[in-house]
Amino acid sequence: MNFPKSNLTRAFIQRVALIFILLFLFITLFYRWGFPTYYYWKMEQPVKEAQKLIQTGHEDQIPDDLVVVAVDNQTSVSEEELTSDITFRLNQEGIALNRFWIDQTTTEAVKKGRSVQRLYSQNRQRNDFYSVFFTQGQTFYLIGTSIPDFQAAIQTLFPIVIAATVLFLGLLFGMIVLLVRKQIIEPIRRLEQTTRTISKLNFAASDVQEENELGNLSQSINQMKRSLSQHEMEMLERNDQLKAFSSNLAHELKTPLSVMQLLVDGEQLGLENPTFLADLDQQLVNMNELVVNLLNYSQQMKETIEFEKMAIKPLIKKELAQQQLIDQKFTIELEVEDCQLETNEQLMRMVLSNLLTNGMKYSLDKQMRIIGKKQGEQYQLIFVNKAAEMSHKQFSQLAEPFVVGEESRNNHLSGTGLGLSIVEQTLKLLGGELTLQQENHCFIATVVLPIEV
Repeated sequence: MNFPKSNLTRAFIQRVALIFILLFLFITLFYRWGFPTYYYWKMEQPVKEAQKLIQTGHEDQIPDDLVVVAVDNQTSVSEEELTSDITFRLNQEGIALNRFWIDQTTTEAVKKGRSVQRLYSQNRQRNDFYSVFFTQGQTFYLIGTSIPDFQAAIQTLFPIVIAATVLFLGLLFGMIVLLVRKQIIEPIRRLEQTTRTISKLNFAASDVQEENELGNLSQSINQMKRSLSQHEMEMLERNDQLKAFSSNLAHELKTPLSVMQLLVDGEQLGLENPTFLADLDQQLVNMNELVVNLLNYSQQMKETIEFEKMAIKPLIKKELAQQQLIDQKFTIELEVEDCQLETNEQLMRMVLSNLLTNGMKYSLDKQMRIIGKKQGEQYQLIFVNKAAEMSHKQFSQLAEPFVVGEESRNNHLSGTGLGLSIVEQTLKLLGGELTLQQENHCFIATVVLPIEV
């Protein structure tokens, strides 16, 4: 198989192969040095257990496969005589050693109460004889056992063991590679293809469904795809809105500019117009109102909003005082329950200003009623004024930019159609909502705000 230089499969195979090589070397070293050491240690244990049984007086519990030779040590004998005596007794037990001796070092150590271990190699018999010499009272003991030659056994078994080990490791390596490739490599490749498709803004492909831990990743990618798809739709919709907004803005700016151009042209031609300055001033007021609303509308584009605790009733009274300077004859009935809201003062004043101005523009009797009250974890503000009834289609479009319900009834205030759109969008930023109603020749704007964000 040919893999790219940075391919995950290639890197994984290289690392796993290195691990298996190291594992194979460890097993070889263990068979060469570790296992023989363990083998002889294991074969020595029954002899040492028999020694403990003799020293504790339980000679009858010694296994029959061990050789026990006891020699009376009351008379002083030479090492040669002791060797001949024990050799004779071993022959009687069926143990024929071609090389067996007891040297002076062994006898002196035993006389001092120490145990001496000896391993006699018997090349002809293909086994070794392990023995322990010690004294118990006036008796000289030898306990021994025949140990099959490890090298002879391992020479027969080692090729088979190595072949079986290599075969096992090879099969295990292949299974791991196939399993990892199927369970990890291929799913990751599918997820990569899906992300590449998403990066090209192609959201039509079906969702990916993977198992195990990759299942969470596939779910996250699917969620990301849906979120990006929704965001793309919102961006397209927003783009269409901006196009419409730009077109309407150009139209709204063109109207007062055209009127002012006509007024100036008439003045230059010498046409008498006693209301020239008043008409020009009114158009400038209209343009100023449009610019203010546009600035307010742009405030909604801010990404971060700072919230703070503030009392709603003083804020309403402050804004009300400023708005009534525009029209002293306009009366407002205030029935507001005070409440500490977590909100943004600048955006909240924008909402109040536009709703108050809207009522002053279109009220039939120059009156407005404002009601404020708590409702659970929300605060409700209701603005009510008498207004001409609109058609269902016209009323449903009031919150859209540049939609004007009717001509303003206040000559000092113009209608740009941005007020309610600003209010609705601003309330969304504050976590609230705007509801519009018309009933019994009354226009009702209801603002619902969370007490805590």
